Amino acid sequence: MKNVLMALVVGYVIGAKTGGKELDELGRSVTALLGTDEFAEVVESGRAQVGSTLRQLASMVDGEHAMADVGGDLVAKVRSLVGPD
Repeated sequence: MKNVLMALVVGYVIGAKTGGKELDELGRSVTALLGTDEFAEVVESGRAQVGSTLRQLASMVDGEHAMADVGGDLVAKVRSLVGPD
């Protein structure tokens, strides 16, 4: 997601320097991208992953699920929740 945002920022800056025509074209391209089925599937998958992670966190807060002891490393704790890469 960060890569997409970075690409949009870079495209905006380049478009702003080259004039309005290219910026308008970029806007149309982004709008077209956001309207694709593939983008909708990515958003849906992201929402499902966030929902699953939040449910796991909620069960841990309620004491229903014990977290593996991974020390104080936050990244390791999150990885233990969502599984291996």
